[in-house]
Amino acid sequence: MMEALLLPILFVLLVLLCFVVYRIIRDAPLKAELQRLRSVEEEYRAMATRLELKSKELEELKIRQARLEADISNEQRSAAERTTMMQETESRLKIEFENLSNRIFEERGKALGQENRERLEALLQPLREQLDAYRKRIEEVHDTDTVLSGQLIEEVRQLQRLSGRVSDEANMLARAIKGESKKQGDWGEMIIERVFEASGLEKGREYIAQESFRTEHGLLKRPDFLVLLPGNKAVIVDSKVSLTAYERFCSLDDDEQRQSALNDHVQSVRRHIAELQVKEYSDIGGNRTLDFVILCIPLEPAWQAVMQADPELMYDLAGKNVVLCGPATLMITLKLIAQIWRRENENRNAELIAEKAGKIYDQVLLVFDAMADARKKLSGVSDSFDLALKRIQEGRGNLVSRVEEIRRLGAKVNRQIPANFAADAENEETKGESEAL
Repeated sequence: MMEALLLPILFVLLVLLCFVVYRIIRDAPLKAELQRLRSVEEEYRAMATRLELKSKELEELKIRQARLEADISNEQRSAAERTTMMQETESRLKIEFENLSNRIFEERGKALGQENRERLEALLQPLREQLDAYRKRIEEVHDTDTVLSGQLIEEVRQLQRLSGRVSDEANMLARAIKGESKKQGDWGEMIIERVFEASGLEKGREYIAQESFRTEHGLLKRPDFLVLLPGNKAVIVDSKVSLTAYERFCSLDDDEQRQSALNDHVQSVRRHIAELQVKEYSDIGGNRTLDFVILCIPLEPAWQAVMQADPELMYDLAGKNVVLCGPATLMITLKLIAQIWRRENENRNAELIAEKAGKIYDQVLLVFDAMADARKKLSGVSDSFDLALKRIQEGRGNLVSRVEEIRRLGAKVNRQIPANFAADAENEETKGESEAL
């Protein structure tokens, strides 16, 4: 009885075993295909992430471009208004002084001797020279502002094209140099040098390349670039980063090997950052304050790979006065520094113009004092001087009110017109405007 039951049971077990073996053989290709699809999906997600990052960077560049163009437009409009106002004031003053001197000579003619004529001419000649110098300086500032504004607009328009071209060329050169460290260093310095040349900064005045410095401890240091800033400040730009591990990352196909190469690339960057901490770069600025060091990876994708693989790196660098960037970000930074220098130079020019205007004001005051003194001494020609003073002080647009307006606009002066004369001239100006209305 038991033997009769055992045989069917064995048969059923054998059938089940065959079925299981068949399923295993049948599902093996499906599992391999599923694994391949998962790998493709991961690659697609990585590509989508990179595309999203590129889109964000493009949007940021467009926003920066729009802001820079708006600033340029406002600055051009303001400069044009200031130049027009100064030119009109200068023209009015020159005409008034020429007319005044001619009238004085004509009206007092015979009453004044040759000595008095020479004295008045000596007083007016420096004033004419100051007015001519003032006009020339205004024209120079206007021409300089026009040229600089045009250059800045063109540089902003080329910013994205330059960034993309530098990145493309960097990719091709990185594949060519592969793992040769010396060539990598030379190539990296060449890429950064081209970024500096396109930034608008002046070499030797606004940045220094490959110059040796001695620290307070007597050590010789040679940073790649030292960027100078207004206010006795400076920034170091370093480009000596090995790309050997990144080249392996790009050339490998195996995911595990690629991840290992990417980790090596991140560690290489971290080691170089650690080396920057012991180079004592903070001591080479001389009397300048060194705020931070920019470590530029000369290959844009290599910098992006580091930031994606090690997001915490940027936070770690915040407390070490080190900034990690690629060529595109460095270009934007240098463009902003160049704009800071332009604003600094414009401010210096404005101070020089104010100083020149102050000298004109002082010269006018000397003429005014001389006329007042001559009025007391030359009683025989008092009527002529009364007329001259009346033309200076009375009527709409009188000379005293105009030079007082220059002083209120910020001209640097050493003395002021007496308060009673200034008040009378202001009243005459107001009275003239009321009558005109």
